[in-house]
Amino acid sequence: MAPTRSRTVTVGGRRVHLLGTIKGLLSEQDLVVGQLTKLSPSTVGLHIGPQELKGLRSVVDGKVKSTYLSSYEKVYALKLSRFGEVQIPPPSLVGALRWSMEHDARVIALDYSDDDYDRVYTETIGGMTLIRQSLRLKSLNRKKVRSTTPEDFCLEWDSWVNRPSGFRKLERRRERHFADRVRAIAPEHTPLVVVLELERLEGIIGSLMDDGTSAGRLGQDP
Repeated sequence: MAPTRSRTVTVGGRRVHLLGTIKGLLSEQDLVVGQLTKLSPSTVGLHIGPQELKGLRSVVDGKVKSTYLSSYEKVYALKLSRFGEVQIPPPSLVGALRWSMEHDARVIALDYSDDDYDRVYTETIGGMTLIRQSLRLKSLNRKKVRSTTPEDFCLEWDSWVNRPSGFRKLERRRERHFADRVRAIAPEHTPLVVVLELERLEGIIGSLMDDGTSAGRLGQDP
């Protein structure tokens, strides 16, 4: 069974719609635009930081023509391509931003700022972990993808790259940060749709529910 992609949570008495997406897959753009059109939010939250949002706007506006990919991202894109066309920046984010611009919806960046991310990264990732991770790239490139759906591959890839405990701790802190940001903005931004990475969706919901938030499915899975 494919992972649930859409969830609704109640935060401070306000309903918030969470949508888990697969970074890079072109077909995700139609998924996101369809959900935004259906829900017609006044505010859209994105799983990127403020500087990344600024860069995304520059790409959408046509001011920037190329986007840098790390070595890990190149391997990810190559393996993901078996499930469909892959593009950068992530079509899910491009579609969400364009829809928001066309419908005068506010866009809020939910991830850490660059400075805060660097601080958290330094606190959770040790030097030896970085060395081991750089050496793991070749083995990841040789790994055979066993997943038969893009959703399962997304989770499979996440388990590969975050196998070192430091990287798992980093992602848990990101999930708690996302949950805190949703709690902070939900009361003043209704209706709110949050576009997230699928691999972080359940962890974010878990963090929200630790605070007594109620959660359920949003209609049928796309």
